[in-house]
Order: sequence, then C-alpha cells, then structure tokens
Amino acid sequence: MAAPLDKTAVDMTGCYVMNRELSGDTDAILSYQNIGWLTRKTLGRVPVTITLTQTKEAIQVDSVAAGFITTNETVQLDDKSYPLNHKVWGQINSKAKAIKVTDIEDETLKEGWVGEDVVEVTSESEVNKWKATQIWGFQDVEVKGEKQRRYFRRIRLEHKKGIEYCHTCYDYSPVA
Repeated sequence: MAAPLDKTAVDMTGCYVMNRELSGDTDAILSYQNIGWLTRKTLGRVPVTITLTQTKEAIQVDSVAAGFITTNETVQLDDKSYPLNHKVWGQINSKAKAIKVTDIEDETLKEGWVGEDVVEVTSESEVNKWKATQIWGFQDVEVKGEKQRRYFRRIRLEHKKGIEYCHTCYDYSPVA
C-alpha cells in the first residue's frame, strides 16, 4: 500500500512491511556484516515488519521478522554516536540525524527522494569491520504501471573487501 502524502521524513510514524518485489537483494550486505547463512536466508524470505514512532528528537524502531526475530531500538536524531547491542548485528555504534537531500554526498544514496528531507543513520561495527550508511525517507516507485509513494531505505555498506549498495522498500499501513 502506498504511503499517505502527509508522511515525510519529518513524520514517518506508521507500520511498514518490507515489499520483497520492490526491494533489492540484501544477502550480500548481510554476509559482509558477518550474519550467518541461516539467518540471512531466513531474513530474505520471511515477512519483515517495522513500526516507526517518530518525534522531533528520536525514532522508535520496532522490528519483527516472521514473528520470532524482534528488535527494538531508539534512534536519537542528534548526530551523537550511541553504543547498541543489536540482536542481529551485535555490538555496534550508531548515530542519526535529519538532513536535506542536497547534503547527501554519495550519488547512489541521493537518488529518487520525494521531498527535501531525509534521515541519515550511520552504524559501525568495530568487531566485524563494517560501516553502514542508510538514508530513510520516501520515494515514488512504479507498481503495476503507476507511481506509488513508499517508505524507502537506501544502504551503503563499506567493508573489508569494498562497498556494497542495496535498498529496501516498504508497504504502508497506519499504526493501530
């Protein structure tokens, strides 16, 4: 389902289900993040639902994959690094901020955003030697011949062997 026009990077509050047909393949990125084969294959096939509750200061992110892999985190939008012991990625440091699309330096991450505001989330694993930059916001995507507005994440992963890109696209449903 397309996201309502009033949903922007300033208020992404809602429930979103990953659309596998509109998302890229996440297997390579997860592999370089040292996620095991079974977990990668499971995450690549099961429904992933994220619920976002956003204020000016933070975004509460509650994720559920197939009803059994759950994560909950608060993403502070103050551009300060916070340690996080994540159920999937282990010990990471993460920071986030609201930015303008024009401030995105990487051209691949800059592509296709609706509106001028997005959220940039940067996470780093010192143990597994990777750094992920994600841009969160909304993009118009083609669905059955028509453009529909969707919650979207573009991801750049820097790792020991190079750089990988991926995107995930989500169907919208209001928070119950």
